[in-house]
Amino acid sequence: MGKFGKVDFHLHSNISDGIFSPEEIIKITSDAGLVAAGLTDHDSVYGFNEAAVAADKYNIELIPGVEISVIEDDHEVHILGYYPLYMDQLNESLTSLQKERFVRMEAIVAKLNSLGLKIRSEEVINEAGEAAPGRLHIARLLLKKKYVNTMNQAFAAYLSRNRPAYVPRRTLSMKQAMSLLIEVGALPVIAHPGGRSKNIIDKLVLMDLKGIEVFHPDHSHALVRYYLEIAKNKGLIITGGSDFHGESRLNINYPAYLAVSSDYLDQMKLIQ
Repeated sequence: MGKFGKVDFHLHSNISDGIFSPEEIIKITSDAGLVAAGLTDHDSVYGFNEAAVAADKYNIELIPGVEISVIEDDHEVHILGYYPLYMDQLNESLTSLQKERFVRMEAIVAKLNSLGLKIRSEEVINEAGEAAPGRLHIARLLLKKKYVNTMNQAFAAYLSRNRPAYVPRRTLSMKQAMSLLIEVGALPVIAHPGGRSKNIIDKLVLMDLKGIEVFHPDHSHALVRYYLEIAKNKGLIITGGSDFHGESRLNINYPAYLAVSSDYLDQMKLIQ
């Protein structure tokens, strides 16, 4: 495929909770020497058109995708959907999820205010820009206001599950998310399954799961081997990527750090 034959399947722009625009994401991955980049914003496909124009400009292949969060067995599970065909139908369903993010944000802000942290909903919306607001935007605001010293501290002290400002988000069920992705012609791939998702993968396979994100910053070498074996045994495609949000503008080459062979993209296209 030219260049170094490396691909990053998992990147976020400021259409969801990244800090770079879709065009900037494409340029970053092109400058890093990749041959293809997967734009997988949370609950949104609004960045595709800008990314597609940029992909032509910077001579890199765009892998269109979306990331949907669901709750299953009291755990959050993320499902990636690649190459959706029926965009209007997908947009309509995703819009309801984006509206729910505003409801959740208001509840989190109220809890933070009750704890003495003075932030306003309008500030979170401004921080989110074009995106529907999420916890990452709130964490950035807490950092800017010096209520915390790091993004991780914002989550550990306030925003993570079982912390004082946490608010659960209403989501699609796992079955609903899988049905939606299949109905719109997307290829469902479980994102960064981590150490607790073996049973969930078994359930997803029955719902026509197509792949596993094996390579991810949160996966140890042991987990990579584990999920490679599961993918092989279940006949699932393999993906991987940086889950890049661009938190550090000094670290824009990070997508190249965890890029995977373009052979995995070729395998995906065989079942597309």
